Amino acid sequence: MTALLRADRRTCPCNTPDEYRSHTQSRGVHSWRIPVRSPSRIDTPAARVVGSGSSVRAGDDSRRGGSVQLRGRKRTTAVAVAVIGTLLGGGAIAAHPESFGWPTAPVPPAKDPAAAPAAGSAPGAATGTSGASSALAPTGMSPGAPIPQAADGSPPVWPRPQSMAADPKRAVPLGSEAVLVLPADADPDAAQVVRTALREAGVRTLREVRPGAALPERGTVVRLQGPDAERALRELGAAEAGDLPAGGYRLAVGRTGGRDTVALAGVGEDGPFHAAQTLRQVLAGGKGKIPGVLVRDWAIAPVRGITEGFYGQQWTREQRLAQLDFMGRTKQNRMLLAPGDDTYRTTGWREEYPQERQDEFRALAERARANKVVLGWAVSPGQSMCLASASDREALARKVDAMWDLGFRAFQLQFQDVSYTEWGCRADRVRYGTGPQAAAKAHAEVAGELAARLAERHPGAAPLSLLPTEYYQDGATAYRTALASRLDGRVEVAWTGVGVVPRTITGKELAGARAAFGHPMVTMDNYPVNDWEPGRIFLGPYIGRDPAVAGGSAGMLANAMQQGTLSRIPLFTAADYSWNPRGYRPAESWAAAVAELAGPDAKAREALGALAGNTASSGLKQEESAYLKPLMEEFWRTRGTGDAAKAAAERLRGAFTVLREAPQRLAYLAGENGEAGPWLDRLARYGTAGELAVDVLQSQSRGDGAAAWKSSRALTEARAALSEPGDARVDTAVLDPFLQKAAAEADAWTGASARVGTVVKLPGVWAVELDTARPLSAVTVMTDPLPAGTRGAIVEARVPGEGWRKIGDASASGWTQADAAGVRADAVRLAWSGPAPEVRGVVPWFADGPQARFELSDGGRVDAEIGGAPKRLTAELSGLRAGEVRGPLAAAPPKGVEVRLPSEATAPRGTRVSVPVEVTIPASTPAGVYSVPVTFAGESRMLTVHAVPKTGGPDLLRTARATSSGDEAAQFPASAVVDGSDSTRWSSRAVDGAWWQAELAAPARVGLLTLHWQDAYPSAYRVETSSDGVTWRPAVTVSASRGGKESLRMDAPDTRFLRVTCTTRATRFGCSLWSATAQAVTP
Repeated sequence: MTALLRADRRTCPCNTPDEYRSHTQSRGVHSWRIPVRSPSRIDTPAARVVGSGSSVRAGDDSRRGGSVQLRGRKRTTAVAVAVIGTLLGGGAIAAHPESFGWPTAPVPPAKDPAAAPAAGSAPGAATGTSGASSALAPTGMSPGAPIPQAADGSPPVWPRPQSMAADPKRAVPLGSEAVLVLPADADPDAAQVVRTALREAGVRTLREVRPGAALPERGTVVRLQGPDAERALRELGAAEAGDLPAGGYRLAVGRTGGRDTVALAGVGEDGPFHAAQTLRQVLAGGKGKIPGVLVRDWAIAPVRGITEGFYGQQWTREQRLAQLDFMGRTKQNRMLLAPGDDTYRTTGWREEYPQERQDEFRALAERARANKVVLGWAVSPGQSMCLASASDREALARKVDAMWDLGFRAFQLQFQDVSYTEWGCRADRVRYGTGPQAAAKAHAEVAGELAARLAERHPGAAPLSLLPTEYYQDGATAYRTALASRLDGRVEVAWTGVGVVPRTITGKELAGARAAFGHPMVTMDNYPVNDWEPGRIFLGPYIGRDPAVAGGSAGMLANAMQQGTLSRIPLFTAADYSWNPRGYRPAESWAAAVAELAGPDAKAREALGALAGNTASSGLKQEESAYLKPLMEEFWRTRGTGDAAKAAAERLRGAFTVLREAPQRLAYLAGENGEAGPWLDRLARYGTAGELAVDVLQSQSRGDGAAAWKSSRALTEARAALSEPGDARVDTAVLDPFLQKAAAEADAWTGASARVGTVVKLPGVWAVELDTARPLSAVTVMTDPLPAGTRGAIVEARVPGEGWRKIGDASASGWTQADAAGVRADAVRLAWSGPAPEVRGVVPWFADGPQARFELSDGGRVDAEIGGAPKRLTAELSGLRAGEVRGPLAAAPPKGVEVRLPSEATAPRGTRVSVPVEVTIPASTPAGVYSVPVTFAGESRMLTVHAVPKTGGPDLLRTARATSSGDEAAQFPASAVVDGSDSTRWSSRAVDGAWWQAELAAPARVGLLTLHWQDAYPSAYRVETSSDGVTWRPAVTVSASRGGKESLRMDAPDTRFLRVTCTTRATRFGCSLWSATAQAVTP
């Protein structure tokens, strides 16, 4: 399945973002709950290790939508409709090591996931109605970093178990001998996983016995399934299986019956296999011991898996087999084959697959069974099928029967690429008519007949799913309503969320889809599929999906990329989410995914983490190159600070080295035939450029011009290589600006960025004519290394009335800085004989004029509370001479203002340093505005200090009554600004002069107003106060707002009414406030 589409932006006669959204999508209001399934309420410390979640509000409920009619192979994009609401992220807690009790009478699972509370939620709590789980991975978290260790020493297990606790006292040794107790009917695949895991953990002698048989004298005992395993589980503190759903399992480690024991048992066909996969990971982290864990675990999403649904080259047999093994390790249970370019399931659906493909499918089915994966196949007949034709329906049934014989056990019927007005035959028009309701009737009939056929001939088949034409819209439509009323109750309906590639999928949206279709929903998420942007690979973690989506969906399928191996990074995290959405932690899961794919080699893991970290951005809005940002910020912040700067540079350069070496470290993914070859090559180029950028700036900081110039020339070449066209693209929002800034800083140091005269090029001469004669302190000359045979290359200055005077010889290295000793000149030049050098620049440094550039942060304005804590700002210094500039940094504050700053400062050549400045207002100082001159190197700046009364106490606006000049729509009322919610907001109509107003519960002396603007904000606005709502007094005027959060100081006594007037809008939309708070002046 993929109708992954390129942009088709429709015009809209709209004035506001919300009018645009209303234009591009249908709306519906729903209040259903779709909670996470929970087979039992586990309330002991051991049970609270992973199972509970936390709730965080998010401040963006913007939507962007569009609608298209999908036709055939056209990939016009329906712009993804996105919603970000409440973030319901899970949180693991360390259990007390001695707490291993379980409830004896667990609460049975809810029959209807839309009517029961989510696991871990408070009784009566509404869940799954807003927001998306899993915010972005924490800024700066490298996917190649080690996974944080659990507080109780639990080994990492993925997917994260619902409940897992560890007690070091219960750990048992694992030597070279072990005993495996297996019932005769034990699952052979689970048993094989256990055998392999024990051998990989160091067991050399593994004896197998039946339950009840005498145990060998030596070796740790492992009991898998059966009464003996159940008895051992009870003795080790595990509760009965109770209401564990199919696929759930229990695992316990400790000493019982005088023997070191591991007991594991599962429910249904898959449970033992899942238990074995967990044991495999527990043993891998044991290092000669088996950690003393107690695990009770089950999946929240009943169906979890992968769709191969992209357009382009299909996965090979080997890729599919490897993917099935990966799915087994990550406890996924559904693989749906739906390649976009497989004609045997689209236009050629009537035809049999060639024998070679049939053999491949049989092999896939066998491997799928071994990994407890149900193999699925999707057919998309589109308009090549006459839906009214009995013979075509029979042909479709025969094709499904043939696929069943090849080992497929789940089927999907797809109608996503069809028209409401064009039929496959005249009989369809006669029987059904035209329009969405006619199409829905036809689709329901064909799906119902196929579902009945499956139920009759193949009762073991999974429920048939239908991908309808309207699979990404929001709410009820004529097509959806008609389909819901006619579709067989056995059929599940597939959707992608609201939007083709939605940024978020919420429980509320799922509830709306269920209400619209009236059937169980299969969520087929179009992530990380990349056929809509094949130059990108999407390796970021799975984010933006409510826990309620996993719990309320009949199945969760993630659509993979053509790059099957690389897909496992995001697919690993999707599997982790689907199994335990409330315990899901994107960053940790991401790091585990990288480690699983990279293997034990630390350098490979580091390189794969770098690849993932720089290809993470996607339609899910992951942050680009997040792990590099703090390294770069530290590098810039510490420049010129000695040891701290050196350490920061080494860390950043090391990160770039990883990028450069990534193709060698990941040889199996690199090269022309490697899945990641083009992207690794691109990253290697960025790594080379990044290393050179750091080298240039560090050499300049040391004053080593020759080394800096050598690296600078190489950096220019490296950046030119990055500008060469290529299909592979990586995240550039962080990398490119860094390189640009580094080049600009380097040019400032050399003086190349200065414009000081007119360049004149003549044979044997490269000169700069100055506008007027000025005293020179130095002349810098930059060339490529001088060619052999170049003779007498000299640097000269032209002295008025005297002519050219030599001031130095040019260096063969290409970098020359000649001391001009204050000579007054009106031109400078490089002159030579013999072969001409490649001249890059000749820069005069003047001995007159400012020595340094000097500015104060925040525009030289600061609000400081009277009697409050010091306020901090910075003096930004940069040298304008050929060397660093040292001198006193001084302030002359008036009485009532105290300023602390270093007595001396250094402005380095060509770069900027930030010198801290502290301002304190003593308690005795009257409120008012004070001017403080600050000087450095002959330059003076004025610091404006606004001494304001101290504020505190409760938010005055939480009890206020809010009104406005007019609300854009009923869902954006004035009251939303003061309702305490971060997900609601006020929005005005698209006019200048709109205002928002609050009436306080009682008059107050207001000292602080904090406004949180949405993206639609005013560039200029004013704040006024009033005692009666009639006569208004100016409080604050803002003339250059940048939106976001703004704190405004004032001293407004006797305020009962407070008004914010949007004088000028910054966008073509209205003005919109998320929230506002106000505080009173304190004594």
